[in-house]
Amino acid sequence: MKLSSLSEGLIMALKIEDISQYLGQVIHDVYGRKLGVLVAIYSDVDGTVTSIDVAKNDESYENIPADRIECCSEGIKIKPEWLVKAKKLERKLNVVKRRMKALEDLYGRGQIPEHAYRELKERLSKELERCKKEANELREELRKRTYDLENFVIKIEKAMTYVMVGFTADEVPQKGFDTAMNYLRFAKQCALEEKKDIEQHADLITKLLDEINAVIEGSETESSIVTNIGEPLTVKVLGGE
Repeated sequence: MKLSSLSEGLIMALKIEDISQYLGQVIHDVYGRKLGVLVAIYSDVDGTVTSIDVAKNDESYENIPADRIECCSEGIKIKPEWLVKAKKLERKLNVVKRRMKALEDLYGRGQIPEHAYRELKERLSKELERCKKEANELREELRKRTYDLENFVIKIEKAMTYVMVGFTADEVPQKGFDTAMNYLRFAKQCALEEKKDIEQHADLITKLLDEINAVIEGSETESSIVTNIGEPLTVKVLGGE
């Protein structure tokens, strides 16, 4: 999955009629992996979907909140939890960056009073600190997910090796070999695609934070220059009475 498709804007609230047609059907995640059968839909009285239940097997059910669901031409797709968090954080960081840049530009041109500038800058700084905390927590979550995916790929490659050895040694029939290998290749491909997306989103979050820091550093440098220019020169006369 390409990063551009993962970084779209806010999705409109889903209505029960958007989802109900898929009841009883197998649904997949955004990477094409089967998650299970859609067995229940929960909604508010206005029909807005709040979550769904997916039966993974006869004894395992997962409740998936609405913000992880997207409808497309192929039906329902489920986004991983880390992706929802990453996109929300990216949107917030983009807003903070744009507002900080606009604030500094307006203040630099003398178009807003200093008291309003100081107040809004303090509010944005507090929001930035909250975003940084979220970013640190999300980075740890992405690190753990990457580790799980890497281990999964190792297990898949081990399974593929045993299947190929069995087939080459005439212990595994052609049909079984083809079916197993197709499944294993697909599982490996999905894991690698998700790992790549994690890396892209982690890089994007780091880039946004760096850009915000650059705006802050630029404003501090400009403020320092203005302050130094405004300071009176002290002239020391040497010699004479």
